[in-house]
Amino acid sequence: MVPSAYANPEQVLPHAAQEHALEDVLLVRDAQLGSPEAFTAIVNKYHTRIFGIVYRMCGSAEADDLTQEIFIRALTALRKFQFQGEASLRTWLYRIAVNACINELRRRKRRSQVEGRSLDELSDTGHGLMERAIPDLSRLPQEIAERHEVQRLVQTIIQGLSPHHRAVITLIDLEGLEYEEAARIIGCPLGTLKSRLARARHAFGKRLKRAMARASG
Repeated sequence: MVPSAYANPEQVLPHAAQEHALEDVLLVRDAQLGSPEAFTAIVNKYHTRIFGIVYRMCGSAEADDLTQEIFIRALTALRKFQFQGEASLRTWLYRIAVNACINELRRRKRRSQVEGRSLDELSDTGHGLMERAIPDLSRLPQEIAERHEVQRLVQTIIQGLSPHHRAVITLIDLEGLEYEEAARIIGCPLGTLKSRLARARHAFGKRLKRAMARASG
């Protein structure tokens, strides 16, 4: 029997005219009814985004394993998920991902591991997010080389921020989420999110200026 909450997707999400939102309702419904194909479809739909959050917050070393762990957690908890108010599948999955990343970073700190990574330590994951080595300028146009350098520099600086600062920078500045959704994902008031983002951007800017000064000096 189909749960009553999913009997009419338009009633569940009255303002979600976008096709993907209705698709999520149906996928969640089918997954909760035991369809492995539906959950596989959810993974396929959101894997790249979840991997991107993990990569940006935690780096490449354990990104694949942690992404897989996040979806296993989602599968375990999906039975209790409900579309209520402004809740969405994306927000719910992002919340699981951000919490998993913060917990991982805390574990690393407890193990006294260095959070920041040098340029040479950043590896190519095969997902097109970063490159392992500095591009060969004899083979690439200058603008492409510069773009890769900026990507690598941004990733390096993010790896030096606190876990919560990494989260807000990743969600808002890199993922392009609205403040309201980012606040729901992180689980804090909107005002707290904005002040945290301001501090994160300030910290990022200071590190960027130092990096640029070293590069030009």
